[in-house]
Amino acid sequence: MRRHVPDPQRRARAARLSDRDPIAPLLAGFAARQPVRTGSLVITVFGDAVLPRGGEVLLADLIALLASFSLNDSQVRTALSRLVADGWLEAERLGRRSLYRPTETGRHRFAEATRRIYGGPPPDWQGDWHVVVLPAGAERGELGKDLGWLGFGSLSPGVMLHPTPDEASLASVIADLPEAARPLVIAGTTALPAPPALLPALVQRCWDLAALAGAYRGFLAAFAPLGDALAGGFAPAPLPALLARLLLIHDYRRLILRDPMLPPALLPPDWIGREAYAAARRLYRALAPAAERWIDDHLHGRDGPLPAPGAAFRRRFP
Repeated sequence: MRRHVPDPQRRARAARLSDRDPIAPLLAGFAARQPVRTGSLVITVFGDAVLPRGGEVLLADLIALLASFSLNDSQVRTALSRLVADGWLEAERLGRRSLYRPTETGRHRFAEATRRIYGGPPPDWQGDWHVVVLPAGAERGELGKDLGWLGFGSLSPGVMLHPTPDEASLASVIADLPEAARPLVIAGTTALPAPPALLPALVQRCWDLAALAGAYRGFLAAFAPLGDALAGGFAPAPLPALLARLLLIHDYRRLILRDPMLPPALLPPDWIGREAYAAARRLYRALAPAAERWIDDHLHGRDGPLPAPGAAFRRRFP
């Protein structure tokens, strides 16, 4: 296979970028965010780096890693306490050490997010719709938030819909509810063809794709210097590679979990989400080998170094 050689202009630009370290501005930008959402970054670390390797990690190692993001011991401990209180994580004492791992509920949440973040574009659309009729007032409660997180749009008060939802995640959300609080779900294929203008109007009514597109443009601009540097031969050391990969997933996660993941037939032809996915995939694959070497050497569980990631890790970003 012939090796790709960057053109001279890109190579020169990448050299300038690597001279000033394209990862440092990403870390500085994160540290400058207000408020700094430490708990959200902890979720990213668990989902991206810890769950593929068994799911548990020593507190001391987690604190050492997060110090590279300018987060101190107190911030990390406070964030972990909140995640325990919210049912994401649980702690275990091992003598003088502490170990953190996801709860069963947390594992379900991580699994649902993992499918969205790393799973790739939505499937082809066959004209199906899932319409969810919520109990009175539920659109403003946790159920409405959970359905919005799964990409459902609000058609009218108490009615939400999606053309191609993740059915396993939808079933999980509903199964967690008491029977009396469960919604009515109507799924099926449209019986009659819709007028040409109806579907674009429906998409515009239910989802704010313009705002999402603007956020994707910001994401692409933020990571373009790193992408150019990597394409020009920049090879970060293991720790910077892991930090960059975590920031990449942290920022991409915030967008992809807002993205309804509509099928191509319902999206603009030039939908920027496709470009964002391709960029995230390319950067992730370039950073992963070095990042995994740092995890091999520095993150530990109850029995020593974390185990190697399983096959599911290698299937990320197909």
